[in-house]
Amino acid sequence: MNSFTTLQTGWIPDIRDPRDWTIEKPEVIGSVGNLQLSHRRTPPPQVDLREDADGVYFTSPGNQSPLNCSSVFSCLSLIEYFERRGLGNTFEPSALFVYKMARKLRGLTGDSGVDLRSTLKAIVRYGVPPYHFWPYDPEKFDKGPCDMSLLGYAREFAHVQYFRLDRRNSNGETLLETVKSFLAARFPIAFGFPVPYSLHRGPEIPYRPTFDGIRGGQAVVAVGYDDNHPSTTGGALLIRSSWGHDWGENGYGWLPYSYLLSQLATDFWTVIRPDWLDSGEFLRPSIMSHPKQTIPSHP
Repeated sequence: MNSFTTLQTGWIPDIRDPRDWTIEKPEVIGSVGNLQLSHRRTPPPQVDLREDADGVYFTSPGNQSPLNCSSVFSCLSLIEYFERRGLGNTFEPSALFVYKMARKLRGLTGDSGVDLRSTLKAIVRYGVPPYHFWPYDPEKFDKGPCDMSLLGYAREFAHVQYFRLDRRNSNGETLLETVKSFLAARFPIAFGFPVPYSLHRGPEIPYRPTFDGIRGGQAVVAVGYDDNHPSTTGGALLIRSSWGHDWGENGYGWLPYSYLLSQLATDFWTVIRPDWLDSGEFLRPSIMSHPKQTIPSHP
């Protein structure tokens, strides 16, 4: 087992808000429910969204070190995937701009980390300027350009909608079914989980809740799953982290389903936008009901 000593995490769990959109929201049903339904009635035993015969949908995982901004990397990975898969666009965002604006929304200062909801809200409200306007220089994470013209990029993301998959009062089995249903329909999902002290550089994340301490919360992106992953007895999610290439399999790893079934992993979010959905690249998740109405903007 190779040691892994990074302490950079940064996921702050969301404070539950009854206004959060979920898959039961009529607007979400009306949008995602209009997509073509897969010919499969249940999700397949294995999914990997990283690439297929038509293209590669993620660039190489980044490295957040030494900042606690995993929520930002995860949310921007969602946007990158939909831009690349839905529209064929390249996407080179300024993570530091989003980190700054997300902390501003939460009233946080310093390298505090941030929650996923605030990060997604910052993307919709303030946009995402290109990387070259505020490159990833950790020493300048709080000293970026004060150019109001950067807010002009908000128009491009104003119609992005975000909703959570872990509904109130749902159990771990329902959550796992929902997550697999969306992944099988080609929707990656950002979420957070407690990082155990026994984490190592290998791709297999341990699940030992009785014997393990927690070093912090990390936001990642679920990009697939395997019901028969050899390192687990009950399957695992394929996750994209932001610890660079030295961790896992070039930045990807496996999180046992046990984290979802025990509800240690929480705050499962995905995003949609009309032009992405119109591309024909995405399917209606098997867990979704039939369409009712189209989707408006967030209030």
